[in-house]
Amino acid sequence: MFKWLKQKSLLATSSIVLSVLFLIIIAIMATVMYLAQKEAAYHEFEQLGRTLRAQTQANISVIEPMANAVNSGQPIPDNEGSITKRLLNGMTDDDTITNAYYFSAKTTSLNGSHQLYFLQISDSFGGPETLTAPYEAGSIIFNHFDEALSGNHGLSAPFEDGFGTWITYLAPILNVKGEPIAVFGIDFDYDKVEARMSTMLLRAVALGLIAAALAIGIMIPLLRLAIRPLQNLRNNAKLAAGGDLTASVPVTNGNEIGQAAESFNEMIGSLRRLTINIQQSAREVGDSSLNLKETATQTAQATNEITESIQNVAVGTETQLISSQECQTAMTEMAVGIQRIAESSGVVSELAIDTAKLAAEGGIIIDRTTGQIERLEQHIIFAAESMRELNEYSNRIGDILSHISEVAGQTNLLALNASIEAARAGEHGNGFAVVATEIRKLAERSRESSEEIAEILQAISTRSGTLSKSLETSASEARECTSLAGGSGDSFRSILVAVEEVSSQVQEVSAASEQMSASSEQIAATLEELARIAQTSAGHSQQVAAASEEQLASVEEVAGAAEQLRTLASELNTAVSRFRV
Repeated sequence: MFKWLKQKSLLATSSIVLSVLFLIIIAIMATVMYLAQKEAAYHEFEQLGRTLRAQTQANISVIEPMANAVNSGQPIPDNEGSITKRLLNGMTDDDTITNAYYFSAKTTSLNGSHQLYFLQISDSFGGPETLTAPYEAGSIIFNHFDEALSGNHGLSAPFEDGFGTWITYLAPILNVKGEPIAVFGIDFDYDKVEARMSTMLLRAVALGLIAAALAIGIMIPLLRLAIRPLQNLRNNAKLAAGGDLTASVPVTNGNEIGQAAESFNEMIGSLRRLTINIQQSAREVGDSSLNLKETATQTAQATNEITESIQNVAVGTETQLISSQECQTAMTEMAVGIQRIAESSGVVSELAIDTAKLAAEGGIIIDRTTGQIERLEQHIIFAAESMRELNEYSNRIGDILSHISEVAGQTNLLALNASIEAARAGEHGNGFAVVATEIRKLAERSRESSEEIAEILQAISTRSGTLSKSLETSASEARECTSLAGGSGDSFRSILVAVEEVSSQVQEVSAASEQMSASSEQIAATLEELARIAQTSAGHSQQVAAASEEQLASVEEVAGAAEQLRTLASELNTAVSRFRV
């Protein structure tokens, strides 16, 4: 919001601020007026209720018999009923009162709700069915009813029932002893009250808006007159920003705006004098920088020639130094390498001797291993042949068991026939029947045993076949191991011969390396002396070349600074020339 206002003109900003202030004032005044009107209306309702309650209390002689009749469950007398009806209808003739009624002091409760009973109601409230029916009271009206029976009177908070939204005035009706026997009540239609106050509020807001519009309409011309000198100051400031320093602002008053105009005129005068001085200084600086540049250019050319000659000498010396250092480094590295070769040759010679010993020992172990593998092969072959013979024996036993099983079956059959014949012989064949039964049982057990033995032999035959194949495989692998062991023995013997030859050659290389190491150390010492001499010469040449380069760089910097100074003076002169003084 504030950023948006900053982008607006002073007149627009002032108008917006004044409008907002007027709207805030109108809103505050309307709220105060609404609350004041509401309080006045409530006060008016309460005063009216007090007056009508006094009128009701004056007719206690008519109301008391009605209250006694309702409390005792008897019908209300017609005479008293008609009098109170006219009295209540007269109260509702006032536009602000909607309903008027008398409550009995009797109350009941049904399903958690409170019920009140009418003594009499105005015609605006309803007919006889409303009078005789119990009135279901909400919490607000019931609590207000209890306060009235306690001797208090006043307006209730707005509440809603089946008939509408109301503000109710309740007050106790006292007998001659000062005891409450009934409650007097009048209803004010809350919607009508709100509508009347809203209408008054709208009128007040409308009047306030009209007054604000008139005030703003008067203030805008006055603001325009007040800020007109500021507009002149702004226009002249734009001319000055564009380069016109001849403009001035007329001073018409002595307020803050007039003081700002005087300060602006003084600033323009100071800028005019400053611009003239800058133009003169820029021309003088341009001429001086041009002379300085020419002198620096000539000096730079002479220094450049000297520098080139010295650099050629320095380059040659440095090349010689680098070559000497490279030779020295190479010889040093060669000497170190020869020394390492000699050391490595000694280590290799020792390793070759150890390897020859290990190769001889390995050959012996391979020969022993070959013999053991050959003996293992013979044992495996023998075991495989034994397993084959065992398998054949198992097959023969199986054949024999088959015959035994057949014999047992036939014996069982003969025993069965013998039992049948013994049964035919009667008592003389009983002993023979017992013998035949026992023979049949023995034959049955023989058959079962032969079957179990056949199963066991079948399992043995299966395992024997598997073991036989495994032994044959092991025999084949043993033969391969024997062949490989024989080849390994030949390889170890070849390795032993080769290692002995390597050991002899390594010893010869070690002796030659020691001789080369001594020679390379002498050459490295000579190259080191040459490098020291070349380094001294190169150092002097580099110092002279560096001094010449520094002098050349200084001269070039002076020339560059002179050129920059001339350029800046030209730019300054161009920038100042756009100002009209």
